[in-house]
Amino acid sequence: MSTRERAALHLLLLLSLIQTPPCTTAGKILVWPADFSHWLNINVIIEELLARGHNVTVVTHSATPSVKTEQSPGYNVEIIQVPYTKQDVFNTLDTMFKYWVNEVPNDDLIQSFLKIKGLFAREDLLKKWRKEQFDVFLTDPMYMCRALLATKLNLPFIISLRFSFGSSMERLCGQLPTPASYVPAVSLGYKHRMDFSQRVKNLVFNFFQDFLFTFLTALNWDPFYTEVMGK
Repeated sequence: MSTRERAALHLLLLLSLIQTPPCTTAGKILVWPADFSHWLNINVIIEELLARGHNVTVVTHSATPSVKTEQSPGYNVEIIQVPYTKQDVFNTLDTMFKYWVNEVPNDDLIQSFLKIKGLFAREDLLKKWRKEQFDVFLTDPMYMCRALLATKLNLPFIISLRFSFGSSMERLCGQLPTPASYVPAVSLGYKHRMDFSQRVKNLVFNFFQDFLFTFLTALNWDPFYTEVMGK
């Protein structure tokens, strides 16, 4: 091998050892947040996604008291018109506080249903989102039907936190893998390492929360899921 050939070989080996930065592409994320402190939680994630060059589309309603509705580069907003105002939202929040002490507020359930039904009735919006070819759906589990929108758009989805007691909503609706022997239920306060008695309590607690969710919530919402999905 000549001197020139050896030099070329050494140069080729040197170039092969140079680590070039990995090639990445920005993604398109559809986000359906909740209001108040839940918006603050998911907004941190949105800001980091924008800082990394991703394109974010946020879905919210016209009466939102929290969600940022001003569009900016990489940050797009779809506003669903609802038949109530920001003041109604604050009034409903006050009613919810009374609910936690007294009884279920019918107004809150009605307004939630109107907002959700209004979104799924917008076939033009659903068609537009399908054409956008989003990579993933990021959402907050505070309100109903977030997993339903992901299913309707055939998108993988991520929830920003475990919200419901025993994670029953996330497990039963979103198929969140949380085996009771290993994952502590929300509100019990157990750490990731549980002893035998804690595992038993965790299992019983999850079962009880699943029972409540199925008979107090799921039975009321299943017909709407069937209506939206057509099956």
